[in-house]
Amino acid sequence: MQRVTRQHIFSQAAKKLRQDFDELSSVPHAGLKGQEAEDIVRRFLKGHLPKRFDVGSGFVIDPTDNISKQTDVIIYDAINCPVYRASDTAAIIPSDNVASVIEVKSRLDKDARREAFANISEMKGLSKTKPPNMPFLVTTQTLCCLFAFSTPLTMEKLSEHYVEFTKSYGVGRHIDLIVVLDKGIINLAGKISTYPWAPLILEGFGGKAGEGAHIAAALIKTAEDSLDMFLRFLLGQLIHFRGIVGHPGFQWIKDGAPGNMFLSYITSVTSEKDPVLREQKLRKLAEEVRAEFEHFAVPPEANAAKSEANVAKADPPTVIILPDQSKGSQGL
Repeated sequence: MQRVTRQHIFSQAAKKLRQDFDELSSVPHAGLKGQEAEDIVRRFLKGHLPKRFDVGSGFVIDPTDNISKQTDVIIYDAINCPVYRASDTAAIIPSDNVASVIEVKSRLDKDARREAFANISEMKGLSKTKPPNMPFLVTTQTLCCLFAFSTPLTMEKLSEHYVEFTKSYGVGRHIDLIVVLDKGIINLAGKISTYPWAPLILEGFGGKAGEGAHIAAALIKTAEDSLDMFLRFLLGQLIHFRGIVGHPGFQWIKDGAPGNMFLSYITSVTSEKDPVLREQKLRKLAEEVRAEFEHFAVPPEANAAKSEANVAKADPPTVIILPDQSKGSQGL
């Protein structure tokens, strides 16, 4: 009995993917065929990626409230990710949690290629919050891929166009990986110092450590191994993808800025334990708040709401005594 290998497993998976796509040949409407091709890719990824990640489609929103165009496939950290709109076709996902996006093309012709580069360049332009300092490798950027079931171009010609478009849009706004099923893959490769050329997932240019590094386009004619290579590349991104996101994914402070808030003073905080000194301190803190509220910028339409409560003209506030942290107290 022949031993089953990983290569054999994914060769069979690629044949199944191709068979599912070929069955779409009877679909008369190009738009419907395109949507079903996207569904095929999403179903494959859902069945093979780590369960930490989910696969959908829709829009990506960044911390400055910029929103991408509708994206065919979004791979995101489902464990740590808030989803602002849950939908099979139009979810809204924060950019910090998006590990990868994939443009899916039934047929990668000139127009489809140009559209994919433009969409991915826009996606690459979305901002992300700075990751925490970690003692090990953490990827934070979104890996942007283009997956095609067919193309009228040779892989060599497609590689030439990849170089042309990457130079035009700039490294950093590039497509990370192009996959043509049953033909091959194209991606960036890098060479740093004396290390050999290797596939490149670009997080940044490395500052002084990146000085003198070289970047090239790499073409690998993988034939039926293209799906296996695609998944290997994708997993290289996912296993190192950030797990801590210190931002909700939108400008939560914008609508709560001081000029838009109507404040009613409640109390101040002190750790003073002497009753007399505590009362004196709280009165002083309350006076500081009154003085601040007297000069608070209240919107014109809110003048009528500026009441005694708003300027904190009240009795001394309720006492809050902070615990002595040196004794290991927890909480307030």
